[in-house]
Amino acid sequence: MSKKNKAKKNIVDYKTVMFSFLAVTAFSSLLYIYNTNKSLNRGKILSSETRKMVMPVMYSDSHISKSAIESNPKYRNIAIFDKEILLANTISSLRKDTRPKIEDGPENGTWLWTPILQITPEYRKSIISGAVKNGIKNIYLSIDSYLDIYIMPDGKEKTDKKMAFDQAIQDFILEANKNGISVDAEAGWRNWSEEGHTYKAFATLNYAIKFNKFHTAKFRGFQYDIEPYLLEKYTENKKVILVNFLNLINQSVSALNNSDLELSVVIPEFYDGTNNDTPKFSYKSINGFTTDHLLSILDRRENSKIIVMSYRNFSQGEDGSIDISKDEISSADKHRTKIVIAQESGDVEPSYITFYNTSKRRYNKETNKLKETFKTNKSFDGLAVHYINAFMDLR
Repeated sequence: MSKKNKAKKNIVDYKTVMFSFLAVTAFSSLLYIYNTNKSLNRGKILSSETRKMVMPVMYSDSHISKSAIESNPKYRNIAIFDKEILLANTISSLRKDTRPKIEDGPENGTWLWTPILQITPEYRKSIISGAVKNGIKNIYLSIDSYLDIYIMPDGKEKTDKKMAFDQAIQDFILEANKNGISVDAEAGWRNWSEEGHTYKAFATLNYAIKFNKFHTAKFRGFQYDIEPYLLEKYTENKKVILVNFLNLINQSVSALNNSDLELSVVIPEFYDGTNNDTPKFSYKSINGFTTDHLLSILDRRENSKIIVMSYRNFSQGEDGSIDISKDEISSADKHRTKIVIAQESGDVEPSYITFYNTSKRRYNKETNKLKETFKTNKSFDGLAVHYINAFMDLR
């Protein structure tokens, strides 16, 4: 081979080696970045233009009873106000409120989804001791399973089931209160504000009202976790569905007039109209987004709260939990209704919305930033974490 041809071959070989080296280096870099992001469990969205609306799926879908989902024609036209409550109002004066004073201060709440009649004494103790260990002050106890009893035909079986249900709740509240923890009744599913399904909301609300009237152990409040944005028809009927939701909350505030229950409502972070994910519309002659209308409705009820599902496992930066909560906090500063910011710890997707598979240290670090950021806002009233079993599993 001539020196000239040999030189050309050497150049070609050199270029081939360099190209292969650069390709391997580039691939390794990309793989490193991918694995780093994956290990951080963030998946952070970098631009508001590319940000996607995250619709948290209700955890209750995996365990909620059919009676909370399906409509029973027999109860479609139930009245909002239960006549028995009027009687309860007179009897309640004889029932002394024995609730111990729960320490005032910002919310530090969590959800318990286990159906009431499945809560054994041993399980109850483990949940409450776990809550104490993790600094939880408020438990949102699902009473959806009451609807299984509600639709039963009248008779001894129904009466016995109702008594067992009441006793399990009373035992839970008593033990929680002894440990400095308040308990709210929680209920809801995506169709509860739709025609033919509202009876479920009123049935559970009336149950909580009457429970407090007739028992010495009492719920602190009642919470709706309805999430109608998960309905299949939501995309094409946003305004109609959101108005139905507001109507239900408005009627429920009226139903609570003679009750000692506080009221809280769980919403996603996009009800404030961020990125045009929900429409602005007129309600009761006022134009605004769903969050604005909800604040006005709940202002009628003292100590009301909105729990915003600001699900992110990073607090700072664009699309972090601070960023997606600030509009709700700012709007609520003009109202007396408080805002509680909720975080996720369950095994859900996308991974960047949950602290699952991270650590308690990571959770505390990020939520401390949240608390520090909003501590001077009068509307900020602490945190909630979804849900207690998953939260206790964080190490």
